Amino acid sequence: MNLLDKNYILRKHMLVHQAIPGYWYTNILGQLQQVRVVLHEGSEQRRVVLENINGKRQTVDIEGWYQLDLTLHSPGIERRRTRSRRDSGKSS
Repeated sequence: MNLLDKNYILRKHMLVHQAIPGYWYTNILGQLQQVRVVLHEGSEQRRVVLENINGKRQTVDIEGWYQLDLTLHSPGIERRRTRSRRDSGKSS
Protein backbone atom coordinates (compact mmCIF):
# COMPACT_ATOMS: atom_id res chain seq x y z
CA MET A 1 0.00 0.00 0.00
CA ASN A 2 1.38 3.37 -1.02
CA LEU A 3 0.21 6.03 1.44
CA LEU A 4 1.09 8.73 -1.07
CA ASP A 5 -1.34 7.28 -3.60
CA LYS A 6 -4.18 9.82 -3.84
CA ASN A 7 -6.56 7.25 -5.30
CA TYR A 8 -6.04 4.74 -2.46
CA ILE A 9 -8.98 6.03 -0.41
CA LEU A 10 -11.21 6.09 -3.49
CA ARG A 11 -10.29 2.49 -4.35
CA LYS A 12 -10.77 1.46 -0.70
CA HIS A 13 -14.30 2.92 -0.74
CA MET A 14 -15.10 1.13 -3.98
CA LEU A 15 -14.41 -2.19 -2.26
CA VAL A 16 -17.09 -1.71 0.39
CA HIS A 17 -20.80 -1.33 -0.13
CA GLN A 18 -22.19 2.05 -0.97
CA ALA A 19 -24.99 3.33 1.26
CA ILE A 20 -28.21 2.75 -0.69
CA PRO A 21 -31.48 3.94 0.89
CA GLY A 22 -33.91 1.10 1.46
CA TYR A 23 -31.26 -1.61 1.39
CA TRP A 24 -30.63 -3.86 4.38
CA TYR A 25 -27.14 -4.70 5.62
CA THR A 26 -25.92 -7.05 8.35
CA ASN A 27 -23.11 -6.29 10.76
CA ILE A 28 -20.57 -8.79 12.07
CA LEU A 29 -23.00 -9.81 14.83
CA GLY A 30 -25.70 -10.62 12.26
CA GLN A 31 -27.86 -7.65 13.24
CA LEU A 32 -29.87 -6.04 10.45
CA GLN A 33 -29.43 -2.35 9.63
CA GLN A 34 -31.37 -0.50 6.95
CA VAL A 35 -30.11 2.63 5.25
CA ARG A 36 -32.98 5.08 5.62
CA VAL A 37 -31.45 8.26 4.20
CA VAL A 38 -28.19 9.39 2.65
CA LEU A 39 -27.63 13.09 3.25
CA HIS A 40 -25.70 15.04 0.64
CA GLU A 41 -23.86 18.32 0.76
CA GLY A 42 -23.60 19.53 -2.79
CA SER A 43 -22.85 16.44 -4.85
CA GLU A 44 -21.03 14.56 -2.08
CA GLN A 45 -22.45 12.10 0.42
CA ARG A 46 -21.94 13.38 3.97
CA ARG A 47 -24.07 11.38 6.43
CA VAL A 48 -26.00 8.11 6.52
CA VAL A 49 -29.07 7.46 8.66
CA LEU A 50 -29.35 3.81 9.69
CA GLU A 51 -32.27 2.07 11.37
CA ASN A 52 -32.07 -1.30 13.07
CA ILE A 53 -34.80 -3.93 13.09
CA ASN A 54 -36.24 -2.48 16.35
CA GLY A 55 -36.64 0.99 14.84
CA LYS A 56 -33.70 2.64 16.61
CA ARG A 57 -31.97 5.13 14.34
CA GLN A 58 -28.40 6.32 14.30
CA THR A 59 -26.57 8.78 12.10
CA VAL A 60 -22.98 8.26 11.00
CA ASP A 61 -20.77 10.42 8.86
CA ILE A 62 -19.65 8.98 5.55
CA GLU A 63 -16.24 8.00 6.95
CA GLY A 64 -18.04 6.19 9.79
CA TRP A 65 -20.12 4.35 7.18
CA TYR A 66 -16.99 3.04 5.52
CA GLN A 67 -15.61 1.91 8.89
CA LEU A 68 -18.70 -0.17 9.67
CA ASP A 69 -18.23 -3.80 8.79
CA LEU A 70 -21.52 -4.32 6.94
CA THR A 71 -22.53 -6.87 4.34
CA LEU A 72 -25.32 -6.30 1.84
CA HIS A 73 -28.33 -8.32 2.95
CA SER A 74 -30.96 -7.44 0.33
CA PRO A 75 -29.82 -8.78 -3.03
CA GLY A 76 -33.47 -9.57 -3.83
CA ILE A 77 -34.04 -5.91 -4.63
CA GLU A 78 -31.44 -6.08 -7.39
CA ARG A 79 -32.98 -9.27 -8.78
CA ARG A 80 -36.42 -7.65 -8.83
CA ARG A 81 -35.05 -4.54 -10.57
CA THR A 82 -33.29 -6.66 -13.17
CA ARG A 83 -36.40 -8.77 -13.70
CA SER A 84 -38.67 -5.72 -14.06
CA ARG A 85 -36.29 -4.12 -16.58
CA ARG A 86 -36.21 -7.36 -18.55
CA ASP A 87 -39.99 -7.77 -18.40
CA SER A 88 -40.66 -4.17 -19.42
CA GLY A 89 -38.67 -4.78 -22.59
CA LYS A 90 -40.99 -7.63 -23.66
CA SER A 91 -43.77 -6.91 -26.08
CA SER A 92 -47.32 -8.11 -25.32
